[in-house]
Amino acid sequence: MKNRKALALIAILALVAAACGGTADEVVEEEVVETTEAPATTAAPTTTAAPAADPLVLASLMPLSGDLASLGPGIALGATLAVEQINAAGGINGQPVQLIEGDSGCDGAVALTSLNDVIAQGAQGVMGAACSGTSLAILDTAIAAEVVMVSPSNTSPQFTKMDKKGFYARTAPSDLLQGEVLASLIAEDGVSTISIISRADSYGRGLAEATAAAFEAAGGTVKTIVYHATDATEFSSEVTAVGKGAPEAIVGILFPETGCGVLQPAFEQGLLDTPWYMTDGVKDAGLNSACGLGNALDGMKGTAPGSAAGAAKDAFEAAYATVSADGSPTFIFAPQAYDAVMLMAISAAANGVTGPEIASGLVEASSGGTKCIGAECIALAAAGEDVDYVGASGEVELDKSGDPTASTYDIWTTEGDTNPVLKSVDFGS
Repeated sequence: MKNRKALALIAILALVAAACGGTADEVVEEEVVETTEAPATTAAPTTTAAPAADPLVLASLMPLSGDLASLGPGIALGATLAVEQINAAGGINGQPVQLIEGDSGCDGAVALTSLNDVIAQGAQGVMGAACSGTSLAILDTAIAAEVVMVSPSNTSPQFTKMDKKGFYARTAPSDLLQGEVLASLIAEDGVSTISIISRADSYGRGLAEATAAAFEAAGGTVKTIVYHATDATEFSSEVTAVGKGAPEAIVGILFPETGCGVLQPAFEQGLLDTPWYMTDGVKDAGLNSACGLGNALDGMKGTAPGSAAGAAKDAFEAAYATVSADGSPTFIFAPQAYDAVMLMAISAAANGVTGPEIASGLVEASSGGTKCIGAECIALAAAGEDVDYVGASGEVELDKSGDPTASTYDIWTTEGDTNPVLKSVDFGS
């Protein structure tokens, strides 16, 4: 994905927008707007330019190193595209939205350093983090700084019950839903017994438990759940354990880098002859080549949050194809990243560019007013109209906890290093 090329394009477009004096949609980051008045004078009045309103400053906090580094740039490109479109339409407060790129590393310590850095640069909204455990590690810092976080890919059920003070939302649904979709897929394929191997973090545990509960509720049997440490470098014993009892299928809840550490011994032990079902953490990661498996994963299936059919999806995919390095029309969680930025920008246009102002209007921006897509929502919001943003990923419809209440899941398969979608499943709000 040519993330850096897209960022350069943003800078060019920002200069064009400033030269034309247009108004634009902005992505979510806020700075306080101050109004000053000229002192009283008895001299002849003079004409002076009104002080410019503060710009919207946002940050992208994606894994550019560590686990998920292979996916981070492609996801971040969705946010970059949103900023590009907002600025081309005039920006926020008549100024281009500023987007700062940070590295979360899919690691709490790395992400905290990056978060503090982007806050120091004025960021009022953050698109990220990508990994659930990383967001959990930095959320308190963001809340204390009154900076909004909208994640495109945090799926751990843990976020739903947390008190986020209104400063956190996500555009990807809870894995309580993905567990149901995955369990249904496995049952529909006639599988009655499974074992699960999963990351031992908030994402992995949440999805493993949700999948196991849904599969057992459907009448299936879960023989074992094996967790591996997220910083492990050797996985042979865990792979041996998940294969015991000859399950009819194995569920792998993995990330690309450590996932190869699981799949390589599974191949050596002959366990890839058993059907495997994967999840969103490895979609679009090119695992066959990345793990040196030839075509051993071909035909295996998986689930992942996707996008609902409609004009918003079509418009996003046409635009994304023009900025992606290979012309691909989408990428895992890229539509959700685009939506995260758009929601913050819509709220900023309506309420102001500081963190608290952005936070105050996120839920309202996602539902209840005039339906609109993309940057067209910015002008409506700036004019005082109540908008109902229809996202690249679907209706979104955030609830008071910041969770989307409408979602679409893709059922995908593996063909070489591609993951074509077999069908999609919609959940209404």
